[in-house]
Amino acid sequence: MVEVVVGMDAPLHRGYGPLHYAALRGMVEMCKFLIKDLKFGVDTTEALGVTPLMLAIQYRRSAVGRLLLGHGADPNKTCSNGSTPLHMAASLDTCEGAELLLSKGAYVDPMWEQKTPLFLASQCGNDRMMELLLRHRADPKSAVLSAQTHTPLKAATYAHSLKGVELLIKAGADVNAGHPSTALMLAAFARYTDCIKCLLEAGADANIPDNALETDPDNSTLYAKMSLCSLHTGDKGKALDDAGTYKGMQPNLSKSCYAQGAALILMKEYDRACEALMSGLHLDFGSKPTDIAYCSHSNLAVLHRAV
Repeated sequence: MVEVVVGMDAPLHRGYGPLHYAALRGMVEMCKFLIKDLKFGVDTTEALGVTPLMLAIQYRRSAVGRLLLGHGADPNKTCSNGSTPLHMAASLDTCEGAELLLSKGAYVDPMWEQKTPLFLASQCGNDRMMELLLRHRADPKSAVLSAQTHTPLKAATYAHSLKGVELLIKAGADVNAGHPSTALMLAAFARYTDCIKCLLEAGADANIPDNALETDPDNSTLYAKMSLCSLHTGDKGKALDDAGTYKGMQPNLSKSCYAQGAALILMKEYDRACEALMSGLHLDFGSKPTDIAYCSHSNLAVLHRAV
């Protein structure tokens, strides 16, 4: 008991009571003594509303968490900022703690700053946590509503978590939800081809307009990404149109030549595709014949396989 009381003076833990300190230290026997013998309340809070259970989850003290919940600790109690123990578990990827909370009645979809634990797990790319929450019927369609609409699916895509994207789609996530960008648009912008393929196979619509073009029509990168997306959907005409616009806006950028070349390959216009690819190589390597000859060999090999 002396160790706990003395520990309260440490600056990092100022404001914590003995039970808080014992919980974060993982001192199971001390917690038992404080609860049973000294009748400490299991949901006692400090200045910011933090409970001993929250600390047990945060510091991965599962045995203490189990003890506190067994003595009636509230798994849904929020601290002053509105977060719950499950939000903490999801953010820290502590599946054991999350499983414990859910087994004791924790609500699976509490909101904290409009974010559910599933959204936080998706945002961090925590696949195991996402799987656990979805198994407990977390809502895959929950959204963060602000100037932009974000969903767990968009968050998982942004985190480049292919397994997370697959889990959410299987659970019923709307592949076309989001404003101003959908998950497919994010995947295209980031060039996550595995996620693009997965989303398209699940029925994502590549023709949904991105409002970003309305606010920034001179952004050439948007046309590059839209062309890439159209390549994966097999929309030859749109892929070539967007690649052409990109090339017109960035004539001295090698990537614009490669985008145009890829679209022309899809159109089976191999002569023009070769010219576009060679133009890109010239921009990349100047006019050194040896460099061009070396690099064009690998690009033409790709072109040959496409024929």
